[in-house]
Amino acid sequence: GSSPTSGTITSKQVITNMIHTRIFWVVLSGVMMLGLNNNANAWSADGHTAIGVLAMDQLKPDAKDTLQAIVGTLDADAMIKACNWPDAIRETEEWKWTSPRHYVNIPRGETSFEESRDCPDQLCATQAIKKFATGLGNDEATKEQRWQSFAWLCHVVADLHQPLHAGFGDDRGGNSFAVSWHEEDLDLHTFWDHALIETHAGDWQDLVKQMRQLPALPVASTWSPEDVDSWTNESHQLAEQAVYPETIELSDTYVEKSWEIAQRQIRTAASRLALIINSELTAYD
Repeated sequence: GSSPTSGTITSKQVITNMIHTRIFWVVLSGVMMLGLNNNANAWSADGHTAIGVLAMDQLKPDAKDTLQAIVGTLDADAMIKACNWPDAIRETEEWKWTSPRHYVNIPRGETSFEESRDCPDQLCATQAIKKFATGLGNDEATKEQRWQSFAWLCHVVADLHQPLHAGFGDDRGGNSFAVSWHEEDLDLHTFWDHALIETHAGDWQDLVKQMRQLPALPVASTWSPEDVDSWTNESHQLAEQAVYPETIELSDTYVEKSWEIAQRQIRTAASRLALIINSELTAYD
């Protein structure tokens, strides 16, 4: 399979319009189906786009130059296309096998990710981040392969920081947990993926603006693949301790507490995505 960047005959604008249309319908169908697809579309398309845009703010000059050579102009259109591409392709026959890359399930009562138990086939968010970080940094790979690695990285780092994407298999990451919000019946996963952002931000531009107004988060200066296990454990702990409501009817208090968590996770995801890119694409003497 190839990404929307490939091909020399079809115009870039036509491809962009096609992928935008496709993303729109994928996301819309995900909302309408109320989570029938397991762990669909974390943070919504606006959330994924915002995380990509915020990460670009934090790139070092060397890394930014190298990424531009792979992706092209690192503008919002590029983030819309790349950071939502993994959700668009999972709806196709060719790519539906990638669906488990968007989440990782850890059994109830367990506090730590264990690769042999939770991701023996390497098809989970935790291992996907490690795989595509290496892929992005591989200067012997094709430009197309590295674009796909960036697209997956942008998307799955975001996915992992939505706590229900590191939740429990027995309720399909909250997809089977029914709640009610503003007299609308939905599932907890859909609330976190879509309703929470839609309630507090009109679109990705609004979301980015709000996140930029918050104080900067402390970020590690280096990263290693093992760090992704810790990020997984953090999200899982949130799923275990903070995400499930006490009542089916979501209270305003619960929603506001959830929004505080979501804002922190979105900003953290952006900072960690930038950290990976900076680490993989910065030339060291």
